[in-house]
Amino acid sequence: MLWGAFTNASQAMQTMDWAMGSISQNIANVNTTGYKEKETLFKTVLSESHSAPVLTQNSPNKSTATSGLDIFGVRPVDRTLITKSGTITSSTVWSDMAINGRGFFIVSPPDNTGAPSGTSDNLYTRAGEFTQRAVNGNNYFTTVDGNFLMGWAADNKGVVSAGSLTPVYANIGQKSDGFATSNIQLVANLPSNATQTPSGKVFTDTTSITDGFGSAQDMTMTWTRVDGQTWSVDFALPANPASGSVGTITGSPVTVTMDANGAITAPTTSASGTGFADLTIDWSAGPTLQTTASLNLNSNKPSFENIAETIAIYDNAFNSHNLTMTFEHSGNGQWYMRFQPVAAEGAVSAITADGTTYTDSIPITFDGAGNILTPATASFTVDWTATGAGSNTVTLDMKKLTQFSGDTNNKLGVKVIDQDGYASGVMDKVEIATDGSVMAHYDNGESRRIFQIPVASFVAADQLEAISGTLFRATEQAGDMTVASITDQGSGASIVASAVETSNVALEDQFTRMIVTQKAYSVNSNVFKTADEMMQSVRDLI
Repeated sequence: MLWGAFTNASQAMQTMDWAMGSISQNIANVNTTGYKEKETLFKTVLSESHSAPVLTQNSPNKSTATSGLDIFGVRPVDRTLITKSGTITSSTVWSDMAINGRGFFIVSPPDNTGAPSGTSDNLYTRAGEFTQRAVNGNNYFTTVDGNFLMGWAADNKGVVSAGSLTPVYANIGQKSDGFATSNIQLVANLPSNATQTPSGKVFTDTTSITDGFGSAQDMTMTWTRVDGQTWSVDFALPANPASGSVGTITGSPVTVTMDANGAITAPTTSASGTGFADLTIDWSAGPTLQTTASLNLNSNKPSFENIAETIAIYDNAFNSHNLTMTFEHSGNGQWYMRFQPVAAEGAVSAITADGTTYTDSIPITFDGAGNILTPATASFTVDWTATGAGSNTVTLDMKKLTQFSGDTNNKLGVKVIDQDGYASGVMDKVEIATDGSVMAHYDNGESRRIFQIPVASFVAADQLEAISGTLFRATEQAGDMTVASITDQGSGASIVASAVETSNVALEDQFTRMIVTQKAYSVNSNVFKTADEMMQSVRDLI
């Protein structure tokens, strides 16, 4: 029994010594970012066991005697309060981050050269004091002990696909390639009260035709619309001319096509040039019974009633070009759309809408309520003339185009015309968004997500293995891990930029524990001293 006093007191002093070590560690790290309190608990352990005596005062025989005496000591059991959050405080460093919610930053240790290891042996931390360190040409986010912050890389459009993790970096000052325009979203209103292009138009030429007597006769040209770029021109002479020479025309009607600029592109067969119609006329009277005439249609043609909107798009060399989209009001709820780059810079080809190919003009149809019926999407290819500019195919989303009465009848009511191209630029600033996006800002005015920082969550995070007071390793006891965006947690969870999570140690609690632990150590030392004195008394009696 006396030896038990020695054993228990000794174990207790060792346990209190261990607990004091935990307390001192906590106090030492009270200002350590992301530090998690280490708490020492006490577990009862069997130190001695004695069998029951044959007889006892209250048991006259062995069968009813007490079962004996077990003497229990104590040993320390540590736990780390990982899920107990510290206070989020502001920082002056833009790369510092704090998690306002559950989970951990994922970090990866470096290899033996100090570069990212690329292994799956990831660690987890709430300590968001990240600095940037240049390794192999990239400026990586690293912890104070050199571990690399892991995240999801975005593509050149800033789109992130949750998948494999890669070290996060942001190379401020680095030039980034631009992006050739491939998509345009059109959110706008065409005014239903816009002036319409007439479907038919009549012109009279008074100088080009002389009859069989040499007298001038008026040539009437009637233009009739066939489609967006095609017209049929019918030619007619007076039925009862004053001279009495009636003309019969050969070669009428003539099919005429116009480009997006309204310039005639056909007919092209006349020796006089494009846009001239060669006619043969037989006369009923006069010395000359047949004449030929070359009529200039370019000076006698309808004009389009267009509404124009110009936007900038980018070629494959990431240079900007003006593209004009024109909308011609051809009838109630009917429009034609055309694309016009600067003529010297490029030409449009391969025009389609909802799978149908068009030469030049895309028909647009609205219902009576002003909602678009067709097309939902259109596409076209621009072949650029500049060396290295190449060609790019652009898809136009038209589902949000409407036709309501406008404040003005000659202007497109633009809400959004958004295209995805941009010029090359130099990264001059980086910010961390609340969803963990690493947003790069460039001197060309563009901003793009280059990474997204996810958080790792565990079923029982307090069961993670503590590598240090701020760094943890996954264990089987911690349960399954989930890697997701912080916003998936809901309830306002976010990544707070230019902030850190402080230590979760409360100094007043640690001082209370220190006093109690010191007292327990002192009392057990007295037990040990008393047992020693008793042992000396026994030794002196022998």
